[in-house]
Amino acid sequence: MKSRNLLSMLALVLAMFACNLPSNVPVTETPTTTFTLSPTLSLPTGTPTQTPLPTNTSPPPATSTPAVPTVSAKDVPVNCRLGPGTAWLVISALTVGQNSQIIGKNSDGTWWNIVDLLSSGRNCWVSVSVTNAGGNLSSIPTVQTPKGTVTRVTVDVSPSTLSVPGGACAGPVPQIEIEGTIETNGPTSVQWRFETQQGGPMATQTTDFETFGTKTFTATYTPPLPLTAGTSYWVRLIVTSPNEAQSEAKYTIACP
Repeated sequence: MKSRNLLSMLALVLAMFACNLPSNVPVTETPTTTFTLSPTLSLPTGTPTQTPLPTNTSPPPATSTPAVPTVSAKDVPVNCRLGPGTAWLVISALTVGQNSQIIGKNSDGTWWNIVDLLSSGRNCWVSVSVTNAGGNLSSIPTVQTPKGTVTRVTVDVSPSTLSVPGGACAGPVPQIEIEGTIETNGPTSVQWRFETQQGGPMATQTTDFETFGTKTFTATYTPPLPLTAGTSYWVRLIVTSPNEAQSEAKYTIACP
């Protein structure tokens, strides 16, 4: 009986001590795990569009740029002339293996006007018969044939010293021989004349050149009196057409 009473009192005392424990004793709390839900991905609501498949349409026809017309020598080097024909002066050449652009043709299509490969900025002519041509030949224009011109003029007198006998240059006065040359670069018609300082102009002449080259002309002339020893007089060859050109020589009077 006493044992039961002691146990009851001991339980009461322990209960009283439990009520008087300090309140600032930390209490450890067991952490709780928080789960965050990921947002739900939204699916597109639009109706998908379909790219149409290419149709079997033929592409537009290709347009090709016309080839530049060119010319080359067949087997041997070819003379390139000032004009379309062998009557024109040779000014260049087209060698084997070279290709030159065709610029034009003559009226009957027998000669090509081409770029001169040996002289920048100049054209010359080659014969169709001795060349090979390629490219677009249908659109080559007809080029006007050049006009031949006088390229060189010379004049000389003989003798260059004219001896006039008779004392004080009284005479008789011997003749002097005048010789002149005219050179052209092609076929042309030339108008020319001799002219002397003492006697004035002689008759105007017209000479046809069928081809390029040089022609020689002569005349005789007797200087008129009075003459002064030691005086020099000029003689000229004057060209007036197709272009102007002239040359001058002098003779001197001597009175032995």
